[in-house]
Amino acid sequence: MNPIIENGGLTYLNPAAFSIPQPGTFGNLARNAFHGPNFAQFDLTLGKKFAVKESRNFEFRAEFYNIFNHANFRAPGAGTPTVTNALGTGPNQLQPGQPLTAAAAGGNFGVLNSTVSNQIGLGTNRQIQVSLRFNY
Repeated sequence: MNPIIENGGLTYLNPAAFSIPQPGTFGNLARNAFHGPNFAQFDLTLGKKFAVKESRNFEFRAEFYNIFNHANFRAPGAGTPTVTNALGTGPNQLQPGQPLTAAAAGGNFGVLNSTVSNQIGLGTNRQIQVSLRFNY
């Protein structure tokens, strides 16, 4: 599925593809049927030892984390309820069987609005670390 840019975020799931089941019935979507966006990160480490004497050397090391600076988005609606108070007869409320709308789903249904924001490790932004070490 290709995300659609909308409302300052990326719409990952189309709310119109879902509806609230009839009263007394369960929905027909299997558990864990959806997966979040792909995660991609390429790390690279380069190192070289320069001998000074037999037991002494300099070690140069360069480490690159997420070298291509690929944005890794969190799953849509992670940690918050996604469909809130959609049933009823008021404005932006639906009857069972009607497709969801963005307003009825709470506005953030299926929207990618944040990235995995780790400072180091998986999901980090591009970082470069260089070191020079003397071993004796």
